[in-house]
Amino acid sequence: MELLKLLLVDDEKIILKGLEMTYDWERMGYEVIGTAGSGEEALALLEDEEPDVVITDVRMKKISGLELIERTKLLRPETKFVVVSAYKDFEYARKACEEGALSYLVKPIDDHELGQVMEKAYQTCMEERKQDQKLESFVKILSRDNINFLSQMLERYVKDVIAEEELWVLADELSESIGIHQYFCGVCVDIDVAYKVTNQIEFDAHRYRLFDIIEKKLKEKSAIWKYSGSDGSSIFIIKLGDTPDTSWIKEMLEQVKVKHERMIISAVSNAYVGLGGIKTAYKQAVKLFGIASEAGAGVLSISVGAKVPVNAQYFEELENQVIRVLRKNSMEQLKEVFEQLIYHLPEEEKTAKSYLHRLAARAEVVFDDSYGISDNIRLGFENFYSMMNQCTLLRMIDLLYKLLGAMIEERLLSVPPMAEAYFSDYIEQALTYVRGHLDDAELSITTVAEKVFLNPVYFGRLFKNVMGMSFKKFLLNERMERAKKMILNTQDSIAEIGGKVGILNPSYFSQQFKQITGKLPSEYKKEYYL
Repeated sequence: MELLKLLLVDDEKIILKGLEMTYDWERMGYEVIGTAGSGEEALALLEDEEPDVVITDVRMKKISGLELIERTKLLRPETKFVVVSAYKDFEYARKACEEGALSYLVKPIDDHELGQVMEKAYQTCMEERKQDQKLESFVKILSRDNINFLSQMLERYVKDVIAEEELWVLADELSESIGIHQYFCGVCVDIDVAYKVTNQIEFDAHRYRLFDIIEKKLKEKSAIWKYSGSDGSSIFIIKLGDTPDTSWIKEMLEQVKVKHERMIISAVSNAYVGLGGIKTAYKQAVKLFGIASEAGAGVLSISVGAKVPVNAQYFEELENQVIRVLRKNSMEQLKEVFEQLIYHLPEEEKTAKSYLHRLAARAEVVFDDSYGISDNIRLGFENFYSMMNQCTLLRMIDLLYKLLGAMIEERLLSVPPMAEAYFSDYIEQALTYVRGHLDDAELSITTVAEKVFLNPVYFGRLFKNVMGMSFKKFLLNERMERAKKMILNTQDSIAEIGGKVGILNPSYFSQQFKQITGKLPSEYKKEYYL
């Protein structure tokens, strides 16, 4: 892979060092040719090193990220910028995009989003090189980023994070026409998770190839928006135009299914009109995909006029609860969530067993990817799958509970003595500090690492090894647990509760609360008192 030149800019030295050392830039296609602790240093390096891409903090002393972008236009207009900002500085990020930045990242940086943004930057630079031409004007950069920005806002809309009115305002400001009188449909596609259990090494390569093929085929005939599902599936919103014809999509998926030896699971929604239709198509495709996954169906669609409930509580939420409990290594919580899971299983035994099969596969895949599982536990999963058709449903529930419990016990016993020492000496102090400062909006892995006198990068790795989750995830969980108690036990407003757990923007607080609990704060409180 040809490496592009990357320059990192931030006026906080510890953050700059962490940004340089934490990520595998070479794997993403970049060579870090320098770091700059100020806008002035960055300008000097820009002139000498001629970087292809610059990642810069948007708010810096003297020369800000915005001014750095503006000055770079005069020195090296082909340089691409990715700006980093705190959520409260979101308007600065938008301004940076208007000034020519390719995209933006919100602190704390999400590894998946960083990968997507840097992949986009890499592809953009390489395409320009191959075509041997520069951008004709900065209007093209602005237009490209507007589309990206609108795509992200559209994803927030279909996931109920922002209202339709807000999206229209944004679309109008960006001069983008979504197409209020056009037809849209949703497509959700992935490789059957059961295939990963038996063909784990090849799974990721097959999945990448599948998504790439389908995206290219869809783009040949239509404009699309692409998003990722919580389980790693790909969800496409397809602009059909003036006719509600989805037959060509189903035919294409069937062809891909045959080519990939029928290991594809996919779902196609009906066609709907306008913004409301986009949301309906998205949710219907996700719901149908869940049904298709349970049944092992290839390409599942719905007859025109038929309805699929898209707002019902998904069994997937219970699956997610089990995964979260396993990450915590908590036998007590595993017992509690399994009791809930039993009461939510379908009455039909075959369907209920398919739910348990999917849960087992997800648990095995998630933990084999992150922590690893022993040969003994792996054999236990193999035996569980092989016995599904021979045992009763109650027996399968008992076997799965014991298998997951054994996985927890094995992980608890396998924690190395040195990690336990670190826990008592460092992590316990960190946990105490975090819980005592949840109201601090600036609380971060850097500030906590400083309190226990550890390098932030090293502290982050140690924390994840000991706690079984990232610091970012732990902090969010702690904030949401405190928020849940305040919602039920105080009369504070949502904005006040958000502020008291360190999230100053009410809309963002509600979004994060729903991500963890599956409900908006108002819904959570209402359901509790019903």
